[in-house]
Amino acid sequence: MKRLIVAALLAIALLVVVLRWWTAAPEPVAVVDGVVPSTTVARGEQAAPAAVTSLPPAVPAGKQSPGEACREGEVVITSAAGKTEQHCADSALASQTGSRRRYRYVLGRDAYLLIDTTAGAATRVEYGHRSPEYGCDGEACSGLMFGKPDFNGRQNITLSGTALAREAPVDDGTQEGPVTLTARLSALGNVGAVCDTGVTLNFSDNSYTRFCAFGGNGYGQGEDGLPVYSFSNVDGGVIKLRTDQAGAIRSIEMSGEGLRCVAAACAGASFSAPDARGSRTLALIGTQLHSADNSRSATLNGQLVLSGD
Repeated sequence: MKRLIVAALLAIALLVVVLRWWTAAPEPVAVVDGVVPSTTVARGEQAAPAAVTSLPPAVPAGKQSPGEACREGEVVITSAAGKTEQHCADSALASQTGSRRRYRYVLGRDAYLLIDTTAGAATRVEYGHRSPEYGCDGEACSGLMFGKPDFNGRQNITLSGTALAREAPVDDGTQEGPVTLTARLSALGNVGAVCDTGVTLNFSDNSYTRFCAFGGNGYGQGEDGLPVYSFSNVDGGVIKLRTDQAGAIRSIEMSGEGLRCVAAACAGASFSAPDARGSRTLALIGTQLHSADNSRSATLNGQLVLSGD
């Protein structure tokens, strides 16, 4: 009897050893193209680190990765020696004083780009680190173009080979200049275009802008001797209104856009009665202007004041 009990105990011990060996034995792992798949790790054991074949390149602090779009645009600066620097415009500040509009872009930690315009034309482009280093004025700022604001009021500003002369004292090792700028930037169009009497223009290409008459209206006579009133905004846009001697609307047009309406086609346009100073308000409600071939159009909503002075 004792022999049977001992034999049973030995059999149980042997079975336990076999089960432990079987559960601890690793399963074969298939290796495909040099990549080791993840495996289950037994409790109490530590997984061996997997081999790494390659990692994406590290991106310096403050720089975007190649596939990441810059927030407000991109600027490429080429020195006189042909060396190029690529900058992301991280933020943009737009301001307006009278007819002057200013755009200032931050390019990294201490660099900036400044663009000044008057009546839609560039008057100053400036680049530097904390203070002006390179710049151009007036007609010397060639290659600068402003796009039409989109439905959200944002517009593109592009610079194509705009040359900036060195203006700051040249330090040792610093290029004397000039530098050349190539850029595509984004900005909120018509900054400060908040006016009690103005016109909203929605174009057929889904672009949008706000027209605020700057300095009232001009007055003249057309070739037919009939009155012509013109309204200008700070971007250089002009809306011309022709009336007959009785004050009835003969035509409305936008200079530079090639859009106009004539007589009965100017639906939605009407005059108020003269006020105490003789001024009249031109109301535009869904008034549409079309190009000569009807391929483009603009819808006008708002008010313009014809001065009685």
